[in-house]
Amino acid sequence: MLESAIKYRKAFEYLKATDHAYKYCPSVDEWGRAEKICEFLYPFYETTNLISGTSYPTSNLYFLQVYHIQCVLMGSLRSEDELLRSMGEKMMNKFKKYWKKYSVILAFGAILDPRLKISTLELMYEKIDVETAKGKVEHVKKKLYKLFEKYDKNSLPTVQAQGPSNQSSSMAHTPESASKKRLAIVGKLMKRNHQAEVSSGKNPLDTYLEEPLLSKDCFEDLDVLEWWKLYESRYPKLSIMARDLLSIPITTVASESAFSIGAHVINKYRSQMLPENVEAVICTRNWNKGFVDGEGEGEDVNPQGARRGGVSTSGSDSNFVDLEVDN
Repeated sequence: MLESAIKYRKAFEYLKATDHAYKYCPSVDEWGRAEKICEFLYPFYETTNLISGTSYPTSNLYFLQVYHIQCVLMGSLRSEDELLRSMGEKMMNKFKKYWKKYSVILAFGAILDPRLKISTLELMYEKIDVETAKGKVEHVKKKLYKLFEKYDKNSLPTVQAQGPSNQSSSMAHTPESASKKRLAIVGKLMKRNHQAEVSSGKNPLDTYLEEPLLSKDCFEDLDVLEWWKLYESRYPKLSIMARDLLSIPITTVASESAFSIGAHVINKYRSQMLPENVEAVICTRNWNKGFVDGEGEGEDVNPQGARRGGVSTSGSDSNFVDLEVDN
């Protein structure tokens, strides 16, 4: 609403100059405040679109979004505008309660992104607080290694394959994106050290963290789950842990998405359907609408703004997954 109104600021001012009956034109100070509030709220709007859209992102993206929100909130505490400062203080109190509980598990998702890892985490923590950055990074690393130990002990023995290039070569005759081709090239280069690492018994997590980061410019649209699938032969147990962590949804599917299409399934002609059949029809329609190519395609929007067949973005609170690592 604010963004739309700001675009027509000159139109409101012109209306005030030409129509003497128009008495509600915002003042210069009010327009300035609207621009500040719009800029303040925009990161929250982006994050809401990410976690409530029809496609479900991997958890490596959540840490970056939450980190951005934290920076915005910290900036609002230093704002000269009393309203923004007051809003920021109230939001920061709630944010701290959430961040204290979920910061570690979301940090795991960022570390398991080959474009981020520990080094990016260190830069983020240093920007927030230089004094506590080192301690936070060590705390996250300790938890990560402890979790990997459990996967290493509980996982079944895995037969080592020839390397990540086998899977990529099988896709040589099918159309590939530029990102997949670059991954195949990187895989061939990394294969050289694979046998030496296996024979030396080096910790796979150490090996992964020591390897250089993938370029964000070259792998901007990287599918992280696809990357770990490609390198499953190189990191058999670590890839299992990575896929478990990266697939954690930050929200549950809103119940409105099922009720909005319920009337189209259970009508007077289908009132005797078995519950299993009703569930199958609803889920099939929901999946069909939820995984379309292109944002907004194949979606029906009702007057209240709730998406049909996808994830509703209105009328419900987002529930965060409660997952912690034992101390």
